[in-house]
Amino acid sequence: MNDAKSANVALVIETMYQVAANPDAWRQLIDALADAGDLQEMPSEAVTDMARSLDIARLTARPEEGPVTSRRNDIGWIVLSARRKVLAANNLAHEMMDAGLGRLRLGAELAFQDPANGEALVRALNQSRAQASGQAILRLDRGREEGPCFAYVAPAPALPSVADAAAAELAGDDEAFALVFPAVEETGRLWASIRESFGLTPAELRLARKLRDGRSLKEAADELEVSVNTLRNQLRAIFDKMGLKRQSDLIRALTQLSSVASAIEAQTPVMIPAGADAPPVVAITLRDGRRLAYRDYGEPEGRAVLFFHEGMGSSLLPPGAQGLACELNLRLICAERPGFGQSDPSPDYSFDSVADDMVELCDQLGLTDVRISAILSGAPSAMQTAVRLGRRAAGVLLCSGRPPRPVSEARTRNPLTLFRSRIENNPWVIETFYAILRLRLSAQLVDRIVRGSTAHSPGDAAYFAQNAHIATYIATYVGEALARTSRGAADEVKAFRRARNLTVAELSCPLEVWHGEEDVFAPLADLLDYLGDKPREVRVIPGIGHLMALKHWDEVLRRSAA
Repeated sequence: MNDAKSANVALVIETMYQVAANPDAWRQLIDALADAGDLQEMPSEAVTDMARSLDIARLTARPEEGPVTSRRNDIGWIVLSARRKVLAANNLAHEMMDAGLGRLRLGAELAFQDPANGEALVRALNQSRAQASGQAILRLDRGREEGPCFAYVAPAPALPSVADAAAAELAGDDEAFALVFPAVEETGRLWASIRESFGLTPAELRLARKLRDGRSLKEAADELEVSVNTLRNQLRAIFDKMGLKRQSDLIRALTQLSSVASAIEAQTPVMIPAGADAPPVVAITLRDGRRLAYRDYGEPEGRAVLFFHEGMGSSLLPPGAQGLACELNLRLICAERPGFGQSDPSPDYSFDSVADDMVELCDQLGLTDVRISAILSGAPSAMQTAVRLGRRAAGVLLCSGRPPRPVSEARTRNPLTLFRSRIENNPWVIETFYAILRLRLSAQLVDRIVRGSTAHSPGDAAYFAQNAHIATYIATYVGEALARTSRGAADEVKAFRRARNLTVAELSCPLEVWHGEEDVFAPLADLLDYLGDKPREVRVIPGIGHLMALKHWDEVLRRSAA
């Protein structure tokens, strides 16, 4: 990669650190992505740093955003006075400094081997003082072989996990700062647990990770730049500490532990109660063994409506959906597309593969006459499902539909539109961004994002301001979408880019379009260009934009029942 591209990638990574520490900084990512251009694959130098941004997101979580990650054992932190004197530090910070950064002694000034790192720290502390958020990102050089690492600088009392652990030291210093970074050998709970349970050294952990990822001893030696004999000695030490005899036993144990760790983390999402009237999430097992989750609203024998949620959504419909579906004699089925909510990801996500899953759902539920409704980014999946269902599809209603077409930046300066356009050109950023959102999601964050995105729609702004409960609903809806993984949301953004030549020429059932007059996030002209002459009716609703389906939810359901 040339120097210009490398610099642009570094800028995106630093911006992701800012977003991880403060999600309100997501707008800064728009400009960083514009500079990055079009990078379809994740650059090799970005992999580790993108993972570290997730650690910063966990570390800086606030109580109102979910569980406080206090006393973390896979994050190194140092509390510094205004004059850079070390007030407190945890064990992993000592290990990090000993691994080639410098000297850490309580009561003494933090000293780096490379003087440039000391100068960078001074600049980061000054930046932290000057910025309203108090946040800054620090790049530390560890030499050509190790490469740089990034740290996060902020007022120590603002970081829950540092403040809890160093409360005594912070009490006497109003201008204490925290220097926080992931430890060299740590990437998550699994490796922290292995380290603590078996007493593995950092070097032994690094070897264990290489072997778990399928490296041979020779490959691991080349990547770690040590001799094979050194690794053989480390491997014998790992066997002794873990009570194993063969390398195959170690790999099997680590693979099993990885699966368990993933399952445990999947069971602890940040969630907001769904509401008393929402039916439980249930699931079918597809032919290939994947789980497809859905909610079944209304009357079991009512008119079947298959509903498609938006691109950051779940099967949770707006409050009152259950009662209204019963009143209208509807059986309203909202499935969670692969990788969303409780549904397993698809190995090859596309609008066609989603349609195949939805047809199988209809088959298993015995649905022979199905109406289809979709909002926002659910539109392409809904259209392809209607095509696949053929005569079984009674009709399609698209609300604020987003087509698989390039987002036109010239038509609007809406920040969400710009973000969508630029992240489609850099899909390597998507999963990490959504994973950060998953960790930091809250009604307060949703409120700020939605308010900021309604500047071009007075109707949206007025509706949102008059309905305070909407932010909680959206946060819950998105929280359920990301409950297990951010894979579905990321896969769907990629699918939009790949499907830009998708057509609906084979659609045979009636099609109706509802769209907000003020919708600049998903312009109606783009949707109609995708649909061609297929719409039987296009209804443009005045005084509202992208929030049309929420404001007119009752009418949408009544139209589905008509």
